[in-house]
Amino acid sequence: MIRWMAGLACVMMALSSAADDATAPMGVSSPPIAPLIQGTLWFLPRDCAEWNRGQFEAAIQAQRDVGFKLLWLLNVASFPPTEGGQDVIDTIYSIADARGMKVIVDLPQGGWHGKETSEDVIVKVTRAARDLHQRYGGHASFHGWYLNYEINPIRPGDAEETAYWRRVWKAITAQCHRLAPGSVVTISPFFLLDDTSRRGFVYLTPEQYADWWRVTLKETGIDVLMLQDSGEHLAFFTLEQREPFWMAVGKATREAGAQFWLNVETGEADVKDWDEYLKLEASERVPWRFTPIPWLEQKLRLAASCSDGIVNWGYFPFMDPHRSGVDADFGGTPEQARAAYAAYQAYYLKWLHGPHGGTPADGTHHVD
Repeated sequence: MIRWMAGLACVMMALSSAADDATAPMGVSSPPIAPLIQGTLWFLPRDCAEWNRGQFEAAIQAQRDVGFKLLWLLNVASFPPTEGGQDVIDTIYSIADARGMKVIVDLPQGGWHGKETSEDVIVKVTRAARDLHQRYGGHASFHGWYLNYEINPIRPGDAEETAYWRRVWKAITAQCHRLAPGSVVTISPFFLLDDTSRRGFVYLTPEQYADWWRVTLKETGIDVLMLQDSGEHLAFFTLEQREPFWMAVGKATREAGAQFWLNVETGEADVKDWDEYLKLEASERVPWRFTPIPWLEQKLRLAASCSDGIVNWGYFPFMDPHRSGVDADFGGTPEQARAAYAAYQAYYLKWLHGPHGGTPADGTHHVD
């Protein structure tokens, strides 16, 4: 109960300025939040090492201009401070300080089940956490940590792998909390809707999946579970298919004393059914697109009704208004990215100035 209350107060005051949520009893949902993205996964490209401060300011301001309050960084390990004094990550933190934003920094994986012992992973990752905190922990925007482990759903009865991950995450989380009391430790898993195992992966029901995370969160002390809105990124999956997982995992997360955020994606594979997808996947020709706004709005509204926060994958690479070339992985052009950004910004501003809009740019994301 104490951990849940502390984590809830810290997270929601930072991202939604809703102090009333900090007194909500365990297992009770917070008031409905706005159907708006609060921050996105930002995989820092290698050419960031050559950026000047103005470029970082422009990239971050573009996110602020659509209401983002959170910078969720990935690939931080690729940008250690240089001998000349340049520090890409410190630049990001300092800009976030000035704009009243929060930063979640990714920790290295340090290894994987079946390849590294849990002890080795713990040593590597806790050392990295210590180093990151020494460099950036003094920033006002230093908010939390991201455990970058997107594991496939674990087969029921696989006690060995389950114990491995719980042991690793418990030790890392404890170290993060010791280094930065009040900081949040986050993880963003996915679930699979492939209920006939067409691709060979294990399928868990919503209840099985939620039960595993309920126990895992209780044992590890992880503060925030940011559930990806589905694991396959396929456009044809409906809200009716997704909602049972969202609801079951949300309930389990809160029962474990943690926060439940939804990772609502703005990129998807544009296919009409499994047969089309598997055929295109076999030839590596899967078409990707920005999630159309009417469909995205449906996802966001459902997410707002059942979660404590909304984050995103898909701004990068599908919506970045400053992208200069064709995306190597998803094929989008700069013109398409700018159009997608403009479409979401119009949605954001419409909600902001509508009859039930708060002042999201200032952090008040709750509906009255």
